[in-house]
Amino acid sequence: MSGLWRVAGRNAVWIIVLSVPAGIVLFLVYGEAHAESYGYGVGVGVLSFISMALTVTLLTDRSRFWRVVGAVSFIMRYGFVAGALGVPAYLGLWPVVAMLGGFAWVYVAENVVLLPRMMRVIGETRV
Repeated sequence: MSGLWRVAGRNAVWIIVLSVPAGIVLFLVYGEAHAESYGYGVGVGVLSFISMALTVTLLTDRSRFWRVVGAVSFIMRYGFVAGALGVPAYLGLWPVVAMLGGFAWVYVAENVVLLPRMMRVIGETRV
């Protein structure tokens, strides 16, 4: 397992662990629907985060074919998020703010804290 996948897996576990207290608070204050919605948003965010490791792995491959697949993977990643969050929001399946809050927490953690670590790992493997 490459360093990139180790960082992605370890940090995905941390994101889930750190999301549990917020889910418990939502459950106690607002009820089950908000907590489930939050958990769904976190789950979509974590899947998107893990897919980033796949995308980066493909984009940094030497083969032109795999780099193109990586570029398509990058676009599909955002399509997945738009569909996974947009469809339940449009259909009104559960509280949207809690769902988007769960996703936003993962997205912020990914871009502010974890992405710099991944870039460092990629740099170390390239040298």
